[in-house]
Amino acid sequence: MNRKVFSFDAETDGLWGKPFAVAAIVQTYYPATDRGIDGKRPEKWMITAQFIACLPSNVVENEWVKENVLPAMSDIPTTHETYEEMLKSFSEFYLEHKEGSECIAHMGYIVEAHLLREMHRLGFIGDFDAPYPLYDVSGNLQSAGEDATSVDDYAKKHGISVQYGSTHNPLYDCAVAAEVYIHLTKTQ
Repeated sequence: MNRKVFSFDAETDGLWGKPFAVAAIVQTYYPATDRGIDGKRPEKWMITAQFIACLPSNVVENEWVKENVLPAMSDIPTTHETYEEMLKSFSEFYLEHKEGSECIAHMGYIVEAHLLREMHRLGFIGDFDAPYPLYDVSGNLQSAGEDATSVDDYAKKHGISVQYGSTHNPLYDCAVAAEVYIHLTKTQ
């Protein structure tokens, strides 16, 4: 049976501000049940879809975000000129891939919860389109006796590597959250 994980992350203009960048990664699990003619096909997780959207950096006003987040995003080009265009694009990607997925975020309140509310407020998702349930990787980490606030520490401890840069790059953040979630739930 295939299993899918939809991991998403947003960067906002301050903790309570509007999102200015959004990323998502969909990973799909392929079991080893179909081993093929040679009998050697292993089980595996594969990235089957990804999304990245970013507004121009001049929309950011928060000094902490300018100093700590924008440098981690220097290789991400502007993809949308307006907030509404960006959220509409992400909403379309989300609606296309959410069905049958375990939707996750790491410490999704305040930022990712706000993103979902904005998508609804603007009419891009309906009343029953939000992730149900939305899994927060921090709960999995806490349950495992790990620091709930750091997917990076868990990844380092368990030799999990992720491409896409570093913390505060939304593509990296959703990728490492997905890898950690998959690692923590692999026996399920």
